[in-house]
Amino acid sequence: MAKKGKLKISKVKRNNQTTNKMRKKGQLKLQRHKRHVQKQNQPTQQQQVEYSSESEAASGDEFGDMLDDEEQQYLMSRLAKQPSLLANVPENEKQNKKSKKRKREKKEKMPKPAPGSDSGAESDGLSDSDIEEKYEREQEERPAKKMRALLPIKTKEGLMERSEECEDSESEDEEPQPKKTKQTEEQSDSDDSASDSGMEATEEGDTPPPDGEEKVVTAVELLAARRDKLQHDKLRIGALCSSLLESPEKKLKNLFPILYLMEDRLKDGSLNLHSSRKLATVSAFEVFKDILPEYMIRHQDYSNIKLKKDTLALYKYEKELLEFYKRYLQRLEKAAGVLRRKKGDTRKLDEHTLSLALVSLRCMCGLLVARPHFNYATNIAQSVVPHLDSKDERARDTVTQCCNSLFAEDNRGDITLTVVRLINQLVKRRNERLDPAALDCLLTLKIRDIDMDAEAEIKHKKKQEEKHKKRIVNLSKKEKKRNKKLKEVERELLETQAQESEMARRKQLTEVTKTVFHIYFRLLKTAPRSKLLAAALNGLAKFTHVINLEYYSDLVAILARLISDELIGARERLLCVRTVLAILAGAGDALNVDPAKFHAYLYTCMLQAHAGKTHADSKIILESVTQICARARRVSPAVLQAFAKRVATLAPQLSHNGALASLALLHQLAQQSKAVSTLLEADSEASGSGRFDPTLPSPEHCNAHAAGLHELCTLVRHYHPTVRSAASAVMKGTLPPELNKMTPSQIFNTYDGSEMAFKPSVPPPKKIEQNKKTAHNHGWAQADLKTMCETVENSVEMVISER
Repeated sequence: MAKKGKLKISKVKRNNQTTNKMRKKGQLKLQRHKRHVQKQNQPTQQQQVEYSSESEAASGDEFGDMLDDEEQQYLMSRLAKQPSLLANVPENEKQNKKSKKRKREKKEKMPKPAPGSDSGAESDGLSDSDIEEKYEREQEERPAKKMRALLPIKTKEGLMERSEECEDSESEDEEPQPKKTKQTEEQSDSDDSASDSGMEATEEGDTPPPDGEEKVVTAVELLAARRDKLQHDKLRIGALCSSLLESPEKKLKNLFPILYLMEDRLKDGSLNLHSSRKLATVSAFEVFKDILPEYMIRHQDYSNIKLKKDTLALYKYEKELLEFYKRYLQRLEKAAGVLRRKKGDTRKLDEHTLSLALVSLRCMCGLLVARPHFNYATNIAQSVVPHLDSKDERARDTVTQCCNSLFAEDNRGDITLTVVRLINQLVKRRNERLDPAALDCLLTLKIRDIDMDAEAEIKHKKKQEEKHKKRIVNLSKKEKKRNKKLKEVERELLETQAQESEMARRKQLTEVTKTVFHIYFRLLKTAPRSKLLAAALNGLAKFTHVINLEYYSDLVAILARLISDELIGARERLLCVRTVLAILAGAGDALNVDPAKFHAYLYTCMLQAHAGKTHADSKIILESVTQICARARRVSPAVLQAFAKRVATLAPQLSHNGALASLALLHQLAQQSKAVSTLLEADSEASGSGRFDPTLPSPEHCNAHAAGLHELCTLVRHYHPTVRSAASAVMKGTLPPELNKMTPSQIFNTYDGSEMAFKPSVPPPKKIEQNKKTAHNHGWAQADLKTMCETVENSVEMVISER
C-alpha cells in the first residue's frame, strides 16, 4: 500500500524525474550515452548497391569466382535487351571505410544457396525467370522512396530517431516542363485576362490531361466557374453573418472567414474575385454597425485580478471584438489607399480596383458616422479626410457627405474638433493646390450659438476677480474650508443639471470656431487670388457673427482691397461685398465704416445678372441686398429707393425662382422703408423732381425717387402662375401666404427648376370633348345648277324592283 498523501509513481516516471533533477544541477553527463544510443537505434537502411557498365570490368575479379559461365551469359543477355536496367546503380564504395560489422551484416543478408545446386543465383534464374522479369519491371515503374526525418522519441535506452516516407510531389515538380505551343500561349493570355477580373483557372484546368494533350479552357467555362464561386461565396458570407448576428458573443469567430475573403489572394495563391471582396467588405460593415457599442472600450490589465465569470466573458468578448475591428479597418485602409496618389504617379487604375476602393471608402465613412465615439474613430478620420483632395469626384463627394453628417449629428464636439484640425493640416500641406470642395463641408458646422465676445468678457472678469482677491485679507482656516465645501456642492449641482457637459461642449465648439477662422484668415492673407477664396468668403459670410469685434476693422480693410483688385474674378468680388455687408449688418454701430464703395459696386453689378450664364450670381446679389435691408434704418432713403428700382429691373431677366425672390425682397424693402413704398403708388413720378438715370454708378445720386416700378406690370403676365400672383399682390402691398414666411434665399432654392422639378407642378392637359357631328347643309354656288339638278331629280322616276 502506498503511503497516504503520496501518489504511486511508475519506475519510468521516477527515473525521468531523477534525470531531470540531475540535468538541472549539471551532474548528468549523457553525451557519450546519447551517441551510442543514437547509433544503435538508427534505422538500418539497405543501401542498394548499384552497378554501371564502367565499374563492371573493375568488379569482375571480385565476382568472377561467384558466377558460373551460364550465369554470366544470362546477365549479359539481359543487359543487351535492357541496357538501362543497372543504370541507377552507384559505383562501389571504398572498402576501407566499411566497418567489420557492415561486412558481417552483408554476409548475413546474402541468400544461401539451395542444396543440390551449384549456385543459388543460377537456380533462381532458371526456375523463376518470369517472376524476376515481373519484379524488375515493377521496380522500374515504382518511384524511389524518400525518407523524411521526424522528431526523436525519448525512451529508457535513450533517444530513438524516427523517419517516414514522404510524398513524391517534389520530384514531380522538378520534372522539366514541356515547351509552350501557340495554343498554350493563347490559353495563358486568356488566364491572365481572367485573373484581372479575379478568377483563376480551376483545378481541372491545372492538371494536364492524359496522353500529353493540352486542354483549352474556354471563356464560357471561366464564366461558369466564376459564377459558381461567386454563388458559393454569397451563401457562405450570408450564413456566417446571420449566425453571427444571432449570438455575437458565441459566434464572433465567424469574422475570420469574412476577413479572409477580403484578401486579394487566397491561400492557394490564386486571385480572389473582386465581387467576393466587395460582398465581404459590405457584409462586415453591416455586421460591425450592428454589434459595435456606442461607447469607447477602455481595457485595463486584469491578469492579477480575480473577476467574475460574466465579467471575464465580457472582457474577452470586447477584446476580441476590438481585434477583429482593427483588422477590418486595416484592410479597408489598404484597399482605399489606391485613391491617394503620390506625386508623379500617373498609373491608370483599372475599373475593378477603383470600384473596390470606393466601396472601402464608403464603409469607413459609414463607420465613422455610425460610431463617432467608438475606438479608432480618430484613426478613421485620419484615413478619410485626405480624400477631400482626391482626383476622383466620387471619393470627394463621399467624404464631404460623411463630414456633413458628422458635423450635424455630433453633440459632444470631440470628433468634430478632430476632423476640423485634420482639414486645417490638409490646407497647410496643400495650400493653393487644394480642391475648393474640401472646404464646403465646413459650412455645415453648428457654431451659431458660440459667442466669442462673451467668452472674452468672462476671461476679463476672472482676471479682475483674481486681482480683487489679492487685495482681500487672507481668510481664516474655517472660511477656507467653508468655501471649499461650497465649491464641491456647486459642482455636484452642475453635474445633476447636466450643465458641466454643456460647458465642455461649448469649450469644444469654441476650439472648432478658432480653427475654422484660422483656416479662412490664412487663405485671405496667403492666397487671395486662388480658387479657395470663394470657399473662405462663403464661410466668413455665414459665421461672421462669431468673429471678435477687434478683427472686424482689419477684415473689412482686406476685403475692400480685394474688391479693387482686377485679377480677382467678378464672382469672388461679389462674395467680398456680401461678406462686408453681412459684417456691417451684424456689428451694428460698433464699426465706423462707410459702405458707399461696396454699395456702388453692388449697384453696378446687378445689371450683369440674367437667366443665362450668370444666373448663379443672382443669388449672391439678392443675399447682399437682403443684408442692406436688414440695416435699412442706417441706410439713406435714396440708396434704398435705388436698390428697389434695380431689384425690380432685375426680376424680369431672371428665371421664375429668381423673379419670386426679387418680388419677396421688394416687398421687404417696401415694409422697411416708407420711401420705397411710395414707388409702388400710381402717381409716384409726380412726387419726385428730376429724372431717373440708371447708368450712374452711384445709387445715391441716380434720382431713384423719380422712377416708377413699371416692371411689375410685365411680371403680371409671366409664364409662371406663382410669379403672376406674387406680382399682383406686391402691387397691392401684400404677398402670397406661401411666400410670406420664407426668406428670399429660401424662395430661390425652393422654386429652383434646374433639376426639372417644378413648384407648383405643371397640371396635365385636360381632355377636350369632341362635339357630336351635325348635319351640314350643302351650299350652292350657282343657282342655275341647283335648279337644273332639282328638275332632273323630279322628272326621273326612281323605282327599285325586287327580282
